[in-house]
Amino acid sequence: MFREPIYLLWMLPALIALGWCHSRGERARRALSQVLGRPRTLERLVEPGLAPRRRLLALLEAAALALIFAALAGPQWGIELHGTQGKARQVMIAVDTSLSMTAEDVRPTRLEKAKEELSFLIDSLKGDRVGLIAFAGEASVVCPMTTDVEAAKETLKALEPGAIPVPGSALGKAIRSAVDRLARYEGGKALVLLTDGEDLAGPKGEDPLAAAEEAASAGVRIFAIGIGTPQGEPIPLRDAAGQIMGYKKDRRGNTVISRLGEKTLAEIASRSSGYYLRVSPSAQASAEIARRLLELEAVAGESGTTASYKNRFVIPLALAFLLLLLELMIGEGTHPFGLERKDFRKGVLIPLALALFAAQARAAGAEGSLRRGNKLYDRERYEEALREYDKAAKAAPGDARPVFNAGDALYRLEDLERAEAAFKAIAQSGTQPKDLRADAYYNLGNVMYQRGELPKAIESFRKSLSLRPGDPEAAHNLALALRRLKNPQQPKHGPGRQEKQEPEPKKKDKGDTKEQGGEPPRNQPRTRPQDQISKEDAERVMRAVSEKEKASRRQELQKQAPRAPEAEEDW
Repeated sequence: MFREPIYLLWMLPALIALGWCHSRGERARRALSQVLGRPRTLERLVEPGLAPRRRLLALLEAAALALIFAALAGPQWGIELHGTQGKARQVMIAVDTSLSMTAEDVRPTRLEKAKEELSFLIDSLKGDRVGLIAFAGEASVVCPMTTDVEAAKETLKALEPGAIPVPGSALGKAIRSAVDRLARYEGGKALVLLTDGEDLAGPKGEDPLAAAEEAASAGVRIFAIGIGTPQGEPIPLRDAAGQIMGYKKDRRGNTVISRLGEKTLAEIASRSSGYYLRVSPSAQASAEIARRLLELEAVAGESGTTASYKNRFVIPLALAFLLLLLELMIGEGTHPFGLERKDFRKGVLIPLALALFAAQARAAGAEGSLRRGNKLYDRERYEEALREYDKAAKAAPGDARPVFNAGDALYRLEDLERAEAAFKAIAQSGTQPKDLRADAYYNLGNVMYQRGELPKAIESFRKSLSLRPGDPEAAHNLALALRRLKNPQQPKHGPGRQEKQEPEPKKKDKGDTKEQGGEPPRNQPRTRPQDQISKEDAERVMRAVSEKEKASRRQELQKQAPRAPEAEEDW
């Protein structure tokens, strides 16, 4: 790949011009020899072999010129990750997905109106880090902190009542989960809590007011948005077609009226130096919250990661310099610079040998760093492993294995954004081996699965299978993602956790393979999700997918999650 390929087009005219100059010079020498005397007399005066040497010099000049134009074209290969700098605030958004959010005192429903408000809010947070928590009786991070606002909006759009199968509204758990996630970041931190304010966590639930005080101690301000009305509204129960079958009743048979708990939300905001407001039809609450979020301190630092090809113009430029130097050393005399021909060969071959030795030393250093990184990875010391992979990448810029393994370490560190960039750069590269790209797509699918972006996960697993047909792990994970998309069974855990239901990444190359620099063996340990789906079931699901395109993501999300043991107040 070339950054400025137009220079390659200019290479041919330049070489033609150089050849014309040499040809004209040769004709001038012949004309001069005819003027000065007879050709045989001149041959005795001129050193034997001068004509072949001139042709060699012309070839060296032409090769050097071609390399100079190649350097100007800007050759690029190998993958390089760059942190993008910027000032960012840290904002976690917690959305109530309990059954009470289906009430229709706010049109169309509380949850749909909440998603509309938060979508506008996320649009205003471009350049900031945004995360998403869904909560009911439990809280779960459905979108880790990221600067990719489109990914956050896509996850928000997919939320439905019952996404968290544990009934209730545990405000305290949602607050503590957000504080835990925000604790690792510097600068201004905020939690946007959008709920109807009913704290129905049960007798063993966490006190939301105490959680708000802990948030204040951690430097997290809570901006609470109440949705609903103080008068309340019954909670509709719908069938699979969306038709109302009746209304939620408590254990005594009374119709439940879900009311907005403004007092609790206002107190939560007050104790964390935040702000409370209610969603109203006349104004967007998100606009006011966005304005107040601007008061947070934005801290300079890495706001994201981009991948690019490494510039390699130095290589052809250095080769061109060596060829021109060689031309000067050969010259047109018998012994250039007074060197005997044997000494001349030493003068050329010794530097070349030293250069080759240096290249081998750099390669050995890269393999050592790769081995050390893999040992640290196996001991779950992922940050130290990441540093070793970075050293290996610098020592061997053309080797994609350190970048791949760095992606694995970032996955374990829950830095899914940078892990995605690493795997995507390898997967989409046309210069990498098919097996490596297949593994990169496999791991990219796992990243997307962890982020809750199931359609993208499915697409990545499919591409992995297209590059390596019959891979049982990719087939299994594809079937698992499809089954989860169609009928999710449980809340999404945070990324990188060792949950048996979650797919884990492939890790390339132990670094101590016998063939240094070769492709690693395929028998690396890879734990597949133990969701107990048979090979036959996986094949059946894959056949069904190939025959019929799936409906949109929102339509395929679960409408009724399985219920946990019934609580006193389960709405």
